[in-house]
Amino acid sequence: MAKQRWTSSDIIKLFKMNERISKQTLLNAEARGEIPTAERIPRGSVSARQWRIDQLPEIGKIFGFLKPPKEQKIICVYIPKGGVFKTTLSYNLGRILALNGIKTLFIGVDHQRSLTKYAIPSAKINSLEDLSKMQQIGLYHYFFEKIPLSEIIQHTDLPTLDVLPETSNLNFFAQRLTPETRREYFFKDKLIPNLTNYQVIIFDNNPGWTELVKNSLVASNVLLAPIGCEAEAYSAVTEHLYTIEEFKNTIKANWECYLIPTNLKKDSLSQTFYGKYLDLYKDKIISSPIRNTVKGQEARILECSIFEYDPTCPLAQDYYELIIELWNRMGS
Repeated sequence: MAKQRWTSSDIIKLFKMNERISKQTLLNAEARGEIPTAERIPRGSVSARQWRIDQLPEIGKIFGFLKPPKEQKIICVYIPKGGVFKTTLSYNLGRILALNGIKTLFIGVDHQRSLTKYAIPSAKINSLEDLSKMQQIGLYHYFFEKIPLSEIIQHTDLPTLDVLPETSNLNFFAQRLTPETRREYFFKDKLIPNLTNYQVIIFDNNPGWTELVKNSLVASNVLLAPIGCEAEAYSAVTEHLYTIEEFKNTIKANWECYLIPTNLKKDSLSQTFYGKYLDLYKDKIISSPIRNTVKGQEARILECSIFEYDPTCPLAQDYYELIIELWNRMGS
């Protein structure tokens, strides 16, 4: 579970402020009322400032390392391959954006509910009603039972991060779309126009090639395709990218595509695949890879982002460099 109280030293590490801004600058901003007021927690004869986690996005707006996008970014995280950190990438990206004060929405379209379980930990289920809502209300009910989004979208511990939860009937939803006209445009035509209050929307997909995946692609203006630095992923990546590109040409879409090297290990073979990706996909690849580390697994078990778990570890630096490069490439 993400740490709930943050000292000034914690915040400086979280937002990489030690490279840009002094601790005194943070405290001066608090004194001027530019950021939320910290609670004073007694420590012997003195007291220590501690901010709650829900206050961090307001601090991130002032001292974070990301600026809001000039226009809404709708990001589809997808490639037809499992085990390449799609959901982990979606989650960490969304949390980082939200911590920087950018209003973000997760939309998971995996019937296994991977992103929803990650984004809304079980500790946040306080009643049978909460559990029932998570399991039973989602995209299907919005489209076919006309339940308002305000009753479906759930909040997280960050006021800048919401979740449109996955449900177990998403496969049935995909089947219902098959006979519909413009079935690939359901999200773009009937969902996105009602989500204009979000600056970033992130679709997290399963590896299948389904109507829901196609809808996610059509609705998006950015595609992030994680490509694993291992033999099975490398051998299939060309075919996978061809499938996506062929679909893009068929529907005349214009999303920007960026490839994210993931699952990078220390062995020479994994490093070789990473080097090959850099050579083959110069125009599309984000050069900052996501490595496979114990820290990443620990953060996942604790249901928090790597930035909140250990902002000074190498994996957190991977994500920092990745999102800075991505944000610059996207012109945000």
